[in-house]
Amino acid sequence: MILFIIWYFIVALQLLFAYGTAYRLTKKGGDNGAALFGWFIAINIASIIPGLGIYLWFRHKDTQEV
Repeated sequence: MILFIIWYFIVALQLLFAYGTAYRLTKKGGDNGAALFGWFIAINIASIIPGLGIYLWFRHKDTQEV
């Protein structure tokens, strides 16, 4: 039961990080609503795996174009 609660907390945290990651990936590639929706779905699926969503957030955190 405790492992389920910990896993649920990590997934919820990663879902929050998914918004920023999907937005940054959209700005990097095709800047439209379809791309944002696609990246958001992909990052949400990745959030099921503990740690993967956080890793993707850190990996794409500093990739801002000027």
